[in-house]
Amino acid sequence: MNKKTSLQSDFEELNRLTEEFESGKVSLEESMPKFRRGLELARRIKKRLEEIENEIKEIKNEFRDLEQESVEQVVIGEEDEVVASKEELF
Repeated sequence: MNKKTSLQSDFEELNRLTEEFESGKVSLEESMPKFRRGLELARRIKKRLEEIENEIKEIKNEFRDLEQESVEQVVIGEEDEVVASKEELF
C-alpha cells in the first residue's frame, strides 16, 4: 500500500472510530482497544503529515534556489551592456 493510500485509509479509519465514540454506543470493554487504535492512527497520521510538510519545504527551497540562480544571471544586451541589475529586478 502506498503512502497516499495509507494516509487516506488511516484518516478514514480514525474518522469511523471517532464517529463510534461520539455516538455513545461503544461499551467500556470495546472502547479501550478502539481508543488505543485511534491513538496509533493519530500518531501515524501526524508523522506522515510532518513528512509531507518537510517535502513541501524542500520543494519550495529548490524552487527558491532555482529562482535565485535565474535572477543572479544579469540580463545582458547585444553589446554586453548590463540592461538591469539584480536589485532592479526586485
